[in-house]
Amino acid sequence: MTLRGLAVKKIALCLWLALAMPSMALGLERRDGAYYCTEKFSGGVQYNKTLQQWEGTSFVPGKGFVVKLSFRETVKNTLGTDEDAYDVTITEEGTSPTRFNGCVVLARLPSEPQPPLIDEFSDLSCTDEAGLTVYKFNFRTRRFLKIYTAGYLFGDNNDDTPAISGGLCTKISQ
Repeated sequence: MTLRGLAVKKIALCLWLALAMPSMALGLERRDGAYYCTEKFSGGVQYNKTLQQWEGTSFVPGKGFVVKLSFRETVKNTLGTDEDAYDVTITEEGTSPTRFNGCVVLARLPSEPQPPLIDEFSDLSCTDEAGLTVYKFNFRTRRFLKIYTAGYLFGDNNDDTPAISGGLCTKISQ
């Protein structure tokens, strides 16, 4: 075999590997494991009883939490590219996991909630099972946003305040 023939075989092998493993070729990597997330900032709206109106405010960042990802399957999105589906649980610091700490993609009834996906940008979005808190993670930058959506809209209780917080996550186990 000539040197040129060997080089062609190596190139063909590299191309075959790139096509055979699209997740790796597109920069997707498995994110299985547990991540400890710490809030660095928090703000939202709060009812001012003196002025009898809602106002923007900052809050003291809340407790940390652990987000656990368990790979489920690779699926094609609507554009035909691969995304990885995960079972996701979120447990607040100082609490025990419960059966209601899943983070899912809520579908319109009568569909069942779907597992969240990590896309080619390393983003994952999900909602707690109660539908009140939205989480957005980027596992490349290790940043997150947590958006509590209840309160203000309902109008009958001025003690429930919508908020957004954000921070950083550190991988703590595989």
